[in-house]
Amino acid sequence: MKCSFLDKYCEKLAFRMNKSYATAQDESEALHNRVLRFRLPDGFSTLLLLEQGRLLAGESEQEINGPALCFWPAGQRPTLCLNAGARARILGLSDAIILDSIGARAESVHLRMLTEHPFFAPLQQPAVQEQVMALVRWFVTELNEAEVQSPMSLSAQLRLLFIGALRLYQPDQNDSGLEQTNILRQFRHLVELHYRAHWPVGDYASKLGIDYDRLHRTCKRETGRSPGELVHERLTAEAKVRLEKSGTPLKQIAADLGFPDATRFSHFFKRRTDMAPGAYRAIVSRPDGEDLIELRRGFSDWP
Repeated sequence: MKCSFLDKYCEKLAFRMNKSYATAQDESEALHNRVLRFRLPDGFSTLLLLEQGRLLAGESEQEINGPALCFWPAGQRPTLCLNAGARARILGLSDAIILDSIGARAESVHLRMLTEHPFFAPLQQPAVQEQVMALVRWFVTELNEAEVQSPMSLSAQLRLLFIGALRLYQPDQNDSGLEQTNILRQFRHLVELHYRAHWPVGDYASKLGIDYDRLHRTCKRETGRSPGELVHERLTAEAKVRLEKSGTPLKQIAADLGFPDATRFSHFFKRRTDMAPGAYRAIVSRPDGEDLIELRRGFSDWP
């Protein structure tokens, strides 16, 4: 029986999305200690479900006991070794699906901060284990079946996995940088609430009860960027979402984002991206284009 044009199109679309959005690989139960060989595209983050057994991470051979959900941002994945009897499922995540799953709400700040660093979330309660394993199975099924594959569904499932991990993962309370991290989290929360109003950085500092210099030092130390740069990144991220996912006129987008007119918005957007809003919208209207993948790659530090 010959494949229809629609079947071939769906297969081609699925292949492209797998390459640019997310991938998955199963690791059968290890018969002996063995190093994991990843089949993920360059620049992808790693979400690993250790279903059972023990995993050793990095040169220090940090021990992780399953079941557990583990995450490494792009470029930070160490050498991983499955011990005999261990079994894992691995998801490769592009910047695009991470951004889609985190969303753009005030509570998204906590998910963004979770995914900026490696984390290990133990799945100690049977009910939690069942939920996480079901979500990962659902994600893999959705990813591999072209006829049902949906980026919206995949990002929603990933969001649930991140929320579950956030509830389970507890950073070291003795960490000397915890106070700075809390300041940064509160700052980003305020940015989510007020970035459209174009608050000066001094207003954020006053609301936090600290001086400008301390806020500036904290942001530079924790992120490598100034408070003003972080606010502009958030504004740019929202502008990109609106240009990509709606046909709203530039004048309306400018007004919604607090700019006095479309010209000011266009100048701001071009300074931040080296591209006019109209040119960016033209590129993102071709979702399978390599130029869109390059645009999205690396733009993952907000919210």
